[in-house]
Amino acid sequence: MKGKTILSLAIVLTMVLAAIPFAAVKAAAPLTVSVIFEETGTSTLTKASHSDFNVLVTIANVAAPGIDFFSIKMHWDPAIITLQHNDTTLDVLSGGFMPTFTGPSAAGTHYNTGTLDDVAGFDSSAYHTGSGTLFKMLMHDIADTSSNITIVAPNVDTYLMHTDTQVNIDLTVNGLATFTPPPATPPHAVITSPVDFSTVNVGDTVNLDGSHSTGGVDSVPASEPCPITVYDWTINNGSVFHLFGATASFVCSGPGLVTITLTVTAPDPTPGDSNYVSTDSATVHVVQLAVGTGRQIDVTTARGGTGPLMAYPVGWSDAYGPQEQVCIFAKVTYNGAPVEYKPVEFVVFDPLTGLEIASFTAFTNASGIATVCFRLPWQGSDAEKHFGVVRIIGTVDIAEVQISDEVDFNYGYILKINTVTVGGPYHKGDMITVDVTIGSIAMKDYSAFLQITASDELNVPIGQSLSTITVPAAGYNAMGLTIGIPSWAYVGTGTIYVDLLTSQTGVPYCPEKTTFFIIVYP
Repeated sequence: MKGKTILSLAIVLTMVLAAIPFAAVKAAAPLTVSVIFEETGTSTLTKASHSDFNVLVTIANVAAPGIDFFSIKMHWDPAIITLQHNDTTLDVLSGGFMPTFTGPSAAGTHYNTGTLDDVAGFDSSAYHTGSGTLFKMLMHDIADTSSNITIVAPNVDTYLMHTDTQVNIDLTVNGLATFTPPPATPPHAVITSPVDFSTVNVGDTVNLDGSHSTGGVDSVPASEPCPITVYDWTINNGSVFHLFGATASFVCSGPGLVTITLTVTAPDPTPGDSNYVSTDSATVHVVQLAVGTGRQIDVTTARGGTGPLMAYPVGWSDAYGPQEQVCIFAKVTYNGAPVEYKPVEFVVFDPLTGLEIASFTAFTNASGIATVCFRLPWQGSDAEKHFGVVRIIGTVDIAEVQISDEVDFNYGYILKINTVTVGGPYHKGDMITVDVTIGSIAMKDYSAFLQITASDELNVPIGQSLSTITVPAAGYNAMGLTIGIPSWAYVGTGTIYVDLLTSQTGVPYCPEKTTFFIIVYP
């Protein structure tokens, strides 16, 4: 029995001795004052030069009995960093660790030497432990280099107090801010006149305006402006010639397409930046139209239908959808001059039967233009049967000679969901992949909002996918969107519902399209 007691004591003694080294190495975390950059959360910062940034001076690991006062002195290189407003009431703000903040001492603060003296805070009613932010500094960079932001002389110029007893700072972490020059940017050529694919008559003057072009900026030396010194207009109307200046003009010499290119040159005033590009170009087109001789009528819609060199084919307007209003214009001229107050007859033909479905009469105005508007029919369950090409013919009589012109357009859903496909079968927790193709009958791009909803066999919605898309002109947009199957979904045949809207809160472009998928168990 005695031997067992001795053995038990030996085991206890061994356990106590084994615990002693671990107790010896476990020390309190060091009381630390640090410079932290607000946007990185660390003591280092790298960003573009000549920018604003914020510095937090933080304290960590204040143990009991705590502190009730701090006074900190800061320094940085004033040739690199300044305060944003050079006003301590605006640029040096309390961090909230102490309820009362007195800011830096005016007597010891010298902006020209990058010094803030006696940035202080106190609490006359309690001691504070733990970690927090002592104060914030709003700063600004003025040079392309690095600067330390330093906590000066801990425990001498920077100190903490517990009543009248100084509490030593174990560790200070200074900040290092590095500022790099912004990347070089080339000049930017901008043509505000003429507008791309505008039309002019032969003999008219075309005004060129590139005055809104902007110069470049190089990075060696930093952010040096590079103003435009040359505006070079290249005019190609079958032959090529040049004009110079921010603004210029030329007279149309003959019918056809004119390509106008503006090239601006902004040389580097202090060569040495290999990344700087000194030129930029922009291009527009102008359609020169021959002035009609004799009797002329040109029928268009509000969505186009003019001339062979425009963006639309001859006599074609861009498409219209159900119940949209179509406005038709007929310009009537004689030897290029407008013919006023002449009645023009407009006849509309049905795409399905080719028969006349409407006729309207309007008189030309002082500009020789007659206008009528009507809304496309959309009535009854067979309305879609009348989709197709709508023909409109305008006819006028000038001095007992009858002349006509035609404009056509596609009538139907501007955008339409062509196909919806899914894979499978799927298990609970899988992602359903939905592929959608969308067709367009338009001559321009359209924006749309795609909504895909999945329901399980009992028609309980289980998920949705939303996407804003751009459908290209006369093309389609194919995509693969995913919807997750939740654990509570019912096993069996589910349904995918696809809707295409004008916007998230808009109206449908076309009918909804559906397809099916399978959820299996296990």
